[in-house]
Amino acid sequence: MRTLSLHAFVLALALALTACMPRQAAEGASVAADPAHNSRNSLDWAGTYEGVLPCADCPGIRTRLTLNRDESYELSTLTLDRDTAPRVVRGRFSWQPSGNAITLESQHGGQQFVVGEGRVALLAPGAAPSWPQPEQRVLQRVAAAPEAGVQRTLESHRWTLTSATGSQGQRIDGLPAGTVRPVVFGFAEGRLNIEGGCNRIFGGYRIDGDDRLVLGRMASTMMACEPAAMKVDATLSDLLAEPAKIELVPGADPVLRLVTASQAKLSFLGRMTPEARYGAPTRIFLEVAAQTVACTHPARGASNCLQVRERRFDAQGLAVGTPGAWQPFFEPIEGYTHQPGVRNVLRLKRFDRGASAGQSPFVYVLDLVVESEAVAR
Repeated sequence: MRTLSLHAFVLALALALTACMPRQAAEGASVAADPAHNSRNSLDWAGTYEGVLPCADCPGIRTRLTLNRDESYELSTLTLDRDTAPRVVRGRFSWQPSGNAITLESQHGGQQFVVGEGRVALLAPGAAPSWPQPEQRVLQRVAAAPEAGVQRTLESHRWTLTSATGSQGQRIDGLPAGTVRPVVFGFAEGRLNIEGGCNRIFGGYRIDGDDRLVLGRMASTMMACEPAAMKVDATLSDLLAEPAKIELVPGADPVLRLVTASQAKLSFLGRMTPEARYGAPTRIFLEVAAQTVACTHPARGASNCLQVRERRFDAQGLAVGTPGAWQPFFEPIEGYTHQPGVRNVLRLKRFDRGASAGQSPFVYVLDLVVESEAVAR
């Protein structure tokens, strides 16, 4: 029998295997990735990533990107040799169809990052969302204190009470969910503000090592209201007198549960605050005329609009300058409901959300009613 050399045997085996392969694979065609295994569903991608990204006219941009499970993000950037403090923007991101890369919402530049194990990389225009990526575009994951993530989630949302139950699952008397004036918790810079009962309740808070909400000494306004509203205030004060366990369920609109020592449960639905979504606002003053005017909205056509003019005040709260011209105001003002026949001067927070088709580049949120006057027709 004739014996094949080792080289000839290996060559023959390779040819045989090639002949058995599907024609598409043998010709070098790409094989589709398994959609069940991608960065989104296979990696523990939520966390904080840091590094120095390249800059065309500076030594680099120190960057810190935090990705949260509810698909919100915080991006901090500091241009080296130029900035004295970092610029921080917050908002939402979306996954690309491949599940391997994300896009930050367009008002913050539409930046794209490919996501890997313990790292992300800023994609250059036209770059494929795959690895490897240039090392100078990579941000590495860093450890973060768990309580910092809890506090960040609390403070980047407003929390509306949806249910309140006792230890046996019974509804807590005095806290009906879905009332005309909902109960809302707002956390900001270590302080808690509660609205929805008779009075506004406010004070400091902290999160202990067991993820429990601990309130400091609370204060409130001193209005008198109908008994039902007064009972809301009293019931909340009693429930929160002792630390309550914090349970967070992530999502686009996350859920917060506060569980007291007596096993009472308060459940809240979270909505991202404008500050978290759009960044720091500009404060402006608008005077709103007593009556609306007919107007033509650029996108919605004929409508009725508020009639407003800009006002200015100095540091002592005194009006300065000449009011601007009256003009129709097309956009809604969050937190403000106009009452016909009443003129108001409003202090507003104006947020820049960037240009978008059919939308104003600004979001307006009521901060304070400075003046209010009933005007006869």
